[in-house]
Amino acid sequence: MLVRNAILFIPALLLVSALTQAQSVRIGYVDSQKIFDGMPEAKKAQEKMEKLISSWQDELDKMQKEFQEKYQDFQAKQGMMTDEAKQKAQQELVELDRKIQKFRNEKFGQDGEAVRERQKALKPLQEIVMKAIEKVAREEKLNFVFDKLQDASLLLYADEKFDYTFKVLDVIKRGK
Repeated sequence: MLVRNAILFIPALLLVSALTQAQSVRIGYVDSQKIFDGMPEAKKAQEKMEKLISSWQDELDKMQKEFQEKYQDFQAKQGMMTDEAKQKAQQELVELDRKIQKFRNEKFGQDGEAVRERQKALKPLQEIVMKAIEKVAREEKLNFVFDKLQDASLLLYADEKFDYTFKVLDVIKRGK
């Protein structure tokens, strides 16, 4: 991960270095996580997502509990069942397992409803943040603004005097 980030950072560093030689370059950074944490709308969207995901998880848990109960019931009774009854019970278990897997994929899969709902909720907030970042960058005459990500930071060093996170939050709050 660090190597990949370094590979992504090196071309940006070379670009900044080249531009610095040609003219005075001003660089700033923001912490987008702090910005989103400071936005009540983001908190509301997160709470809404948590409720939705919790309801889906409850439904999934209920389905898995039903499967587990039917499986245990089958295990306990299979010795006394006819071959036809065993086959029918096994088929029901397979079908219930498929139903559980389908539900899990539809709700929690890579292209599942949870991902789509999160994107739908965050898109308007991301637009607000990007407009605020652009406004601050223009006001401060910044040439570049980097995002100081927690898990995959593109900045190896950042002087705090260039942190414009709170100015962006201020612009967002004043804009209301």
